[in-house]
Amino acid sequence: MMRAPDVLQDEALRRISRAERLLMVASGKGGVGKSLISMALASTLSEMGRKVGLLDLDVHGPSIPQVFRSERLIKATKHGLEPLKIDGLELMSLGYIVRDSPVPLGGEDKMSLLKMMVALTDWSPLDYLVVDLPPGTGDEMILAIRALRRHPKSGTVLVTLPSRLSLSVVKRALDLLRDEGVRVLGIIENMAYIRCGGDIVRPFGSLDYSSLGADLLGSLPLDPAVEEALASGKPPHKASKEVMEAISAIASRIEVMM
Repeated sequence: MMRAPDVLQDEALRRISRAERLLMVASGKGGVGKSLISMALASTLSEMGRKVGLLDLDVHGPSIPQVFRSERLIKATKHGLEPLKIDGLELMSLGYIVRDSPVPLGGEDKMSLLKMMVALTDWSPLDYLVVDLPPGTGDEMILAIRALRRHPKSGTVLVTLPSRLSLSVVKRALDLLRDEGVRVLGIIENMAYIRCGGDIVRPFGSLDYSSLGADLLGSLPLDPAVEEALASGKPPHKASKEVMEAISAIASRIEVMM
């Protein structure tokens, strides 16, 4: 019996192919700052002169609208869903559609929503499309990467805390990405250290990821200035000089790798 063509899957590839490069940002679990890293990388690449889109696929906790605030809502046109343009970025997030309303979806309905967001967003020609993937290693994550992995120039970074308790989570996430045929660029450590005067304190210790076959792309500090920036509406990657320099160095490494 012949399998019916997946129209949404084909349309998703057409839409995301408007970006020359596709950068996915993943995490093995929630609460590690994946969305902040996604936003910081997108903003930094834009400031480097690249045309950048940012797609938020976390349907239960979309974070992008909390940083890139707008009274406008996503519009549906005859060409598809029109991303918002804020601070030089093209942005798509469910939060710009439902605001703060809950999204009580499960199972197939949630999967269909994810697929439609990828397939119907009408991006302009871009240098980069940065995708904030759903957290964890469940069905939402798998569906998202299957909709995106066909892009010819794609890569994924994995965000984690440098805790030994997180090492098994990182391994599971890496195994999943590789099993799905996704190119892994490396690991970004968030909240890795605290600077106390002239000393650096690493509350979680240090990890060596070489046994997992993954490179460490960079480490970000645990900096209270990031929360202060979010509260005041400032971009999180400009919270402090140290955070800004760390994100810039990671973005530059990604540019070379992609």
